[in-house]
Amino acid sequence: MTRCPLPSIFRYAVGSFFRSGMTFQMTITADFSSGTVRLLVVAGMTAILTACSSAQVGSDQDRLLSLADDIDQQGDHSTAAAMYERAIDRNGSSANVLVRLGQARLDAGDNEGAARAFRDALREDIQLAPALLGLGTAQLRLGEAQGARRSLVEAVKTLNSTAAWSRLGAAQALSGEPDEAVNSFRRAMMLDPKSLDVKTNLALAQALAGNGIQAGTEIRDVVNSPLAESRHYRNAVLILVLAGRSDVANHMALPDVSTVERQRLIAQAQRVAALPTAEARARALGLQST
Repeated sequence: MTRCPLPSIFRYAVGSFFRSGMTFQMTITADFSSGTVRLLVVAGMTAILTACSSAQVGSDQDRLLSLADDIDQQGDHSTAAAMYERAIDRNGSSANVLVRLGQARLDAGDNEGAARAFRDALREDIQLAPALLGLGTAQLRLGEAQGARRSLVEAVKTLNSTAAWSRLGAAQALSGEPDEAVNSFRRAMMLDPKSLDVKTNLALAQALAGNGIQAGTEIRDVVNSPLAESRHYRNAVLILVLAGRSDVANHMALPDVSTVERQRLIAQAQRVAALPTAEARARALGLQST
């Protein structure tokens, strides 16, 4: 239990009053009546106990939020979200806690719930960049590309991060703005030049924008990296076909991609390439941010 010690003047006053009765009155001043002294002591005690109660509530809130943060970091996002909700119910909302709630819901796969929490945070602070980033991410996952683009354009003004620029690039591509998407993925790659996922998304955006040569160059760098994984090889086939390089897609050495799988991916990419707009092609590929 949190202790809240009395200031020395009140410790003296309370102790003297209850030990000595009228002696306390005489010690303070001859002009005060005993009733006045009692009122002063009660008023002082009330203020101190109110402060103690507030300190206890604040301490409980801090412990609950700290525990929720620990649980969230351990990967139990649903439980963490429930604890953030409890903290809000008990002590009211704040933009900071609402952002933590939104992120926990996002990580738990509750995209609609996350969007609500991030919007609530923005009602507290309309320019709060983490809330804008979270809302844009939730909107992307909900298929609301244009809403995501609007949120993320504002987020990157403050958050110059790989995640923010990558998600904006995805939103732009899905909104039919491949050239803008290329610029955003370039900004993301400047911040994290070693990320194969960012480089893959840049290559895809290049292909959607009709920049086949650049797309081919970017995806070759990805495939040739010793850090490339199977998803990168599969994406390479799709990107090369979209870039008009089906011949390269047919013959490029791709570890762990069978001939049957390669032909299936080429056929899929050819169907996507036949779609009439860059927006439709991006949606068909399910472009995702990192």
